[in-house]
Amino acid sequence: MTEPGPLRHVVVIGGGPSGLASAYELARAGQRVTVLEAARDFGGLASSIQLEGQPVERFYHFFCRSDHDLIQLIEELGLSDRLHWKKTSTCFYHHGQLYSFATPFDLARFSAVPWLQRLRFGMHIVRSRFRLQWRWLDQIPAKPWLIENIGEEAYNVIWHPLLRIKFGDYYDKISAAWVYHRIWRVARSRQRLWERDTFGYLTQGTATLIDGLVNRLRRQPTAELRSCAWTGAIQVDGGRVTGVRVDDEFIACDAVISTVALPGLAQLLPSQLEDYAAKLRRVSYIGIVCALFSLKYPLSSTFWMNINDPRISFNGLIELTNLNQNLRAAGLNVLYIPFYLPTSEPRYSFSDDDLATEYASMLRLINPAFGLDWIKERYVFRASYAQPICVTNFVDLMPEPRSPVCGLYVTDSTQFYPEDRTIGAAIRLGRKVARMIVAGTE
Repeated sequence: MTEPGPLRHVVVIGGGPSGLASAYELARAGQRVTVLEAARDFGGLASSIQLEGQPVERFYHFFCRSDHDLIQLIEELGLSDRLHWKKTSTCFYHHGQLYSFATPFDLARFSAVPWLQRLRFGMHIVRSRFRLQWRWLDQIPAKPWLIENIGEEAYNVIWHPLLRIKFGDYYDKISAAWVYHRIWRVARSRQRLWERDTFGYLTQGTATLIDGLVNRLRRQPTAELRSCAWTGAIQVDGGRVTGVRVDDEFIACDAVISTVALPGLAQLLPSQLEDYAAKLRRVSYIGIVCALFSLKYPLSSTFWMNINDPRISFNGLIELTNLNQNLRAAGLNVLYIPFYLPTSEPRYSFSDDDLATEYASMLRLINPAFGLDWIKERYVFRASYAQPICVTNFVDLMPEPRSPVCGLYVTDSTQFYPEDRTIGAAIRLGRKVARMIVAGTE
């Protein structure tokens, strides 16, 4: 642990994994810290609801063996016995036919793609698994890079629907570096190349981690946690942070760690920082509409299903119960259908009933026995800034953790790049920024 510098009061805006991890690091170093979370519950995109007495994530999560920062924090919190690993099944639904897609042997049988391109696809995964340098990939779009490496038909069948549906008009501008790291992370989840993917889960999902952090912080005399606390503005005087306004209260502090999305941070900055705010707004985001169904029966036996079928609007679904065996033992069948899109799109505001009706007809294509009577409970969760759009040269758009304002620090999923949004990356960045403050390196 870093030797503490002078005692500071640090305000952390946002009580998700990054904010809680930074507060944990500050508190264990003896610093005074106040966490402000606008929602009722802590956790952000890793927060949970109750289904039949079991905590279930609002948005699906899984862990890979490469998530070292997450695993380390779980160990520090004494939760290692609640982290489990399971070999999973992955499949691909292509034009009405379901293919297993979990091992190289499955890839060899994936007749939707010509044989030679199946081989190229597999070799590309192997090369990505062992690739160490990625910066040059930031400069080129993913589409031509993928076509060059795996072939045009393989791209059109496997990658095009994933990029097109997720990023819409931006699909051909996404950087190769971002796609590479997605391949790398999943490929590293296999202990041996010919085995199925091995993913991790916590016994009670992300609530295990979030509750563990919250409980640890509440036992710290120098830590304060506030929920339902709306941050109104960050106050800056003489080029230095002096405090934040929360509802009708002013909280004086020596430093602020913002963990909210960059457009949200830009709104909190005073007018004299408009140039910096404008730089933050250069990053574009898409939102997410995530349907969660609690079903009477499993839809399939697979954990992750990629989909390429013109009759189905979404490009994949996740049956978390086929990974988390605690949910299975509790008699639950939990299905997620995520849909990424700009918040300006009409679908973002579709009613829960409309989405459930639309999706039910599509799920029936995958499993003809499925019917609306299978749905015991359903929820639709939305987030406006779920995914930064990682276009080429995205490195140039990433803000530094230390802002131009003395005492203002920034953590955001843009800074994970080329890594995708993961809880492990959020924890790593949150603790890194906290250590900067503890070390007195302003």
